[in-house]
Amino acid sequence: MKQAIMRRMMLAMIPCIIASIYFFGWRSLFVVLVSCAVGFMTEYAFTHRRGQPVTEAVFVSGIIYALIMPPTIPWHILVIGMVFAIMFGKMVFGGFGYNIFNPAMVGRAFIYICFPVAMTATWAPAALGPWGGLNVWSTAMAPNAITAATPMALVKVSGALPPPLLDLLFGRVSGTMGVTSAIAILLGGLYVFYTKTASRRIIISVIATYAVLNGLLLVLDVAGAPGILPALLGGGFLFGAFFMATDPISAPKTHRAQIIYAMIIAISTAIIKNFSVFNGGFMFSLLLANMFAPILDYGFKKHPKTPHKNTTPEQK
Repeated sequence: MKQAIMRRMMLAMIPCIIASIYFFGWRSLFVVLVSCAVGFMTEYAFTHRRGQPVTEAVFVSGIIYALIMPPTIPWHILVIGMVFAIMFGKMVFGGFGYNIFNPAMVGRAFIYICFPVAMTATWAPAALGPWGGLNVWSTAMAPNAITAATPMALVKVSGALPPPLLDLLFGRVSGTMGVTSAIAILLGGLYVFYTKTASRRIIISVIATYAVLNGLLLVLDVAGAPGILPALLGGGFLFGAFFMATDPISAPKTHRAQIIYAMIIAISTAIIKNFSVFNGGFMFSLLLANMFAPILDYGFKKHPKTPHKNTTPEQK
């Protein structure tokens, strides 16, 4: 099924795919391809019985899911998570247009819980040099390449200083393979913002709220708080704000509900990231906000904004 909005989303994520190859090697591209292929086959197993086509949205889910994986993700875990994402995050609800959760995040949450070591314990470093990882299969194959924590995780755990802002902007830091480069994310993010492919209201609200909260944490001198710019540029937050929080199916449809929804994501992310054992928090925050999206829409539709005064039809 052809979907113009989904094609624009895929186009917007091309810079992140290129960045994942440049920093972590060509294995990253194959992770994306395998993820999309598995997602397609899983959805086809359901839709062909109904005589329906596979939607292009499955490729958006496949790309997002792949880009938020560690570069070292084992193939069997990648496949298990993608099957779960489409089957239990989408098809059990009735397919495209009926799912209440972001499918890619459902898949990631499942393997995060089932395979925590593969998802959190080992990280490949970003490639060095002008050619980056363009001449290697994976940067994890170099001797002594595997690390135990990402730079942003060390900020929280040990109180280390955040990575230089230029490293976060460019992306030469370890992390999930497609979201380390803020520049790559912004290239695609500004495209979906300008073309109105994604909700501008959600993007602005979630980024603004998160920035204010991290500024407040810095003023209060909360241990491990990285500061406003490192928090925004690191940990894949911008990728989540542009490409995951704005999912047109699992996000609210009414304007005021979208603002509340974005604030729930930002507040929950700040709390989980700074006060829990988890290094990140966007994954759990988004799934939590997804649960509230339908009731927020219902509430604002059932109780529309009350006029300042009663008017007769002749006065309208």
